[in-house]
Amino acid sequence: MSRQAVVGLLVLATAVGAVSYCPNRCVCDDEKLHVTCGEGELDVLPIALNPSIGRLVIKFNRIKSIDSSIQFYTELTMLDLSYNHLLSIPERIFMYQKKLLQLHLNNNKLGAVTNRTFGGLDELRVLNLRGNFIDEIGSELFKALPKLEELNLGQNRIATLHASAFDGLANLRVLYLDDNSISTIPTLSLAPLKGLAELYLGTNSLFRVLPGAFEGLAQLRRLDIHGSMLVNITSDTFRGLENIRSLDLSDNHLLKVPTVQLSGLKRLEELTIGQNDFETIPEGAFFGLSNLKSIDISGALNLRQVQSGAFSANPNLESITIASNKELLELDEGAFAGLPHIRTVSLRDNKIATFHEELLPWKHLVEFDLTENPLVCDCNVLWLRNLLERQRPASEGQEDPAQLVCSGPDRLHGELLRDLTPDLLGCQHLQSKERAIFGAIIVASAASVTTLVLIVYRLRHRILDTLRRLGWGGSNKRATLHEEKDVEVQKSLGEVEYHQPHCNIYTYNYHPAYRNYQHPFGGQYTLPYPHYQSHGNGGGPTVSSGAATLQQHHAPHAHHAQQPSGPSSIVAGVAGVAPVYGGHPHQQQPQVQQQQLHHHHHHQQPPLPQTPKGTLSTSSSTTSSSTSSSALSSSGSTVSGVSAQTQSSTIYSPQYAHHIYEVPKNVSDT
Repeated sequence: MSRQAVVGLLVLATAVGAVSYCPNRCVCDDEKLHVTCGEGELDVLPIALNPSIGRLVIKFNRIKSIDSSIQFYTELTMLDLSYNHLLSIPERIFMYQKKLLQLHLNNNKLGAVTNRTFGGLDELRVLNLRGNFIDEIGSELFKALPKLEELNLGQNRIATLHASAFDGLANLRVLYLDDNSISTIPTLSLAPLKGLAELYLGTNSLFRVLPGAFEGLAQLRRLDIHGSMLVNITSDTFRGLENIRSLDLSDNHLLKVPTVQLSGLKRLEELTIGQNDFETIPEGAFFGLSNLKSIDISGALNLRQVQSGAFSANPNLESITIASNKELLELDEGAFAGLPHIRTVSLRDNKIATFHEELLPWKHLVEFDLTENPLVCDCNVLWLRNLLERQRPASEGQEDPAQLVCSGPDRLHGELLRDLTPDLLGCQHLQSKERAIFGAIIVASAASVTTLVLIVYRLRHRILDTLRRLGWGGSNKRATLHEEKDVEVQKSLGEVEYHQPHCNIYTYNYHPAYRNYQHPFGGQYTLPYPHYQSHGNGGGPTVSSGAATLQQHHAPHAHHAQQPSGPSSIVAGVAGVAPVYGGHPHQQQPQVQQQQLHHHHHHQQPPLPQTPKGTLSTSSSTTSSSTSSSALSSSGSTVSGVSAQTQSSTIYSPQYAHHIYEVPKNVSDT
């Protein structure tokens, strides 16, 4: 076309733009500058549209070629001519579409494209040529598209890839080459695609992948090689794919799980490996894939066994699909052992007749599908029936896992498992057994409680004593305990022997008249505590009861005769304690003790005698008054008696109210 013709067309387009129209079966939006023409009978591009439109979609029409009218729409950012009858594209036809970002020419009849076909599309990001008749990708075919990010060449007739077919596509992120006739991938053909993230090579004739074919694709995250007739893969097949996350090897002819060949894909998270020819998923089949989260093993027509520990090397698995395997009759009990994060399981459309309760942590699953299996409804699936009964209803559009239909026995064929009672499942014997176990538990519990009560009752005294020693019994209980001990002491010593020491201790320890005693010969000293004398064979202390009179003796010869080395004698007889005569026990003890004990046992209670001043008298409710000798020994002399002019006073003991003591008020006044 000459320059003059082009200028004329532009002038005409400008004039028509003022009075633009919208063809039949088209929707024109002048505000958004969008035009969509669907399922019409257009065989050429309309020329009278608004030249400022940015989006033009003409799908499912009869356009056979792209003519020069496309040059009027220089503001286009998206052009979709898919599902037409395009046979060819003139060279440099898009020279005026400098702003075009997306070009969709899929599902046409294009047979050939050259490196000049897309000239001028410097800003193009997406090119879709899927579903055409392209049979060859020539050298540097897309070099004119430096910013291209997605290229779809799927469903064509491509048999070979030129070694430099993708030169210039450094920014390409997604490449579709699936559903072609590619038999081999040249080693260097994909090398220029440094930024490639997704590569789809499925449904080709790749009997084998040359070693190093994917080397250099360090950014690749997803690789799809499904349906490519692969029989075997080697350890070098996936060399260079250290960062891959998703791999689809389904619908090939692999005879066994490629455990070793896949072990180097440390970051793999999603694996689809169904529709292959292996018969067994062995223990540790996916060793090395510790980050694997999802696995799909569906449509493996020869699969018969999933061994225990098959996924033991994949603790992060969250989803497992083992479906449509027509030879899979059962799963080993430990097939899914060691999967703490499992949430979704599909075992749909297999030949499994029963499911073990230990197979999976069913209660923790978010979703599971066991439908379309020939389930035998007997007592072995009672647990599953109970689980389905508690299952929440499926939301609209989802398969209801509770719609699990029985295939056998004949009497239950076609029945929903969830609607069957334990009796219909033949579980009467289990119910009887459960009742027996429950009864045994109750009897054992009752026996244990009874035994415990008997033990506590038998050891109640020890327990109470222990609690008292720990201070849990309270002050009242401790006081009671002390009183009981006093009673026991009183019974063991006898009444007289019990009262006398207590009285003496009170007199010497607490009454002030006997703490600082004035010695008759001058000097003041503190009386020592009384010395208790013992009977020969431990019969208790020797005491004397009754009234004791202190008499003053002025006998120098006595003083010199019994003078010890120091003041070791004590005042004796003040409170009825046996005195120490001259510092030696049992010397000159009066005979009145035996008489007193005799009177005590006969409970004689004569009236209390009047005691003159200067004497200390003691009255007991159980003993008669009798006089016992007493001595005061100090500095080796015996002193007895107190001046008749000494005033006396009565001491009252609140603890022993039946003893009254009359002592001098001022013992120093001699």
